[in-house]
Order: sequence, then structure tokens, then C-alpha cells
Amino acid sequence: MDNTEMIEKVAHLEERAKSNTKRLDEVEQEVKENRELTVAVKEIATEMKHLREEQSSMNERLKIIEEKPTKNWDKVVTTIIGTVVGALAGGIIGLILK
Repeated sequence: MDNTEMIEKVAHLEERAKSNTKRLDEVEQEVKENRELTVAVKEIATEMKHLREEQSSMNERLKIIEEKPTKNWDKVVTTIIGTVVGALAGGIIGLILK
């Protein structure tokens, strides 16, 4: 191997080294971006879990609020029915006792 061939091989190796260095830099940047993306996804997942828990709590409170008018209406109907039945019973007893 003569001097010219060695110089060419060294030049070729230097070019490959530069190319490999550039590729490694790009891979390192991609790894960094992937790491950042992974952290962001983890944060989103944690926030979603918190939101699901909060929504569950809100659904329970909403159910109680929605049921309250129904319970009040049931009380009103029960009172009306009791009053009507009491009045009819009183009227019938009044007619019988006359």
C-alpha cells in the first residue's frame, strides 16, 4: 500500500467519521424528543386520571341534585292523596253519622 492509497483511505475514514457523527447527533436529538414526548404523554395520562375522578365525583353530586325535585314532588303527591283520602273518609263518616 503506497502513500496515496493510505491518504485516500484516511480521507475516506474521516468522511465516514463526520457522517457518523452527524447521524449520531440526529439520533441523539430524536431520542431527546422521544423522551420529552414520553414525559408529556405521562403527564396527560395523569391529568386524564384526575379528570375522570373529578367527573365521577361531579356525576354523583349531579345525581343527588337531580333526585331532589323528584323526592319533593313525591312528598307533595303523598300529601295531596292523604288530604283527599282524609277528606273523603271524613265526609263518608259524616254522612253515616247523620
